[in-house]
Amino acid sequence: MMHLVILLVVSLVAVPAALSAQAMPADVRRDVGGAGGLAISDGEPISFVLENSSLLDLREAQRISLMAIRRRLRAVNAQHVKQLDSLRELVGLTMEPRERGLSEEDRRKLQRFQALSLPITDSIRMNNDAAKIQARELLDSAQVVKLDSIALRERGGVAGRRGRPPSNH
Repeated sequence: MMHLVILLVVSLVAVPAALSAQAMPADVRRDVGGAGGLAISDGEPISFVLENSSLLDLREAQRISLMAIRRRLRAVNAQHVKQLDSLRELVGLTMEPRERGLSEEDRRKLQRFQALSLPITDSIRMNNDAAKIQARELLDSAQVVKLDSIALRERGGVAGRRGRPPSNH
């Protein structure tokens, strides 16, 4: 079941390369990877922390607590995963790889899926954000700084940030 969600999230992230953003309504673009869109790490936000446990110098008690948060998150999101899978089936969107990319019909199905799935993906995002907050509360200030640095590096550094560049004054 979790594999389907990961595939679905990957497809949502990979779609911008296959779709022209101008041809998509703003609410659909939002969920394809624009501001507020899902990213692959949204499926397992706590796993990112655990995967970097040695760099963060996590104590055993922290690791155990993080694993408990991840288990709870997976349980809470399981119903949403089922809803996404049912919705995917309803709109006729398959997860089969395509040699030639998405057809026009596939694009329409994907746009419909994205529009209809917005409340579900928003719920998953809210659950993930709450879990991230819980995870950060387990870390000391040095670990939080390291985690933020690792996350920034993974997202492509300062150039990948949105907004105004920092002032030199």
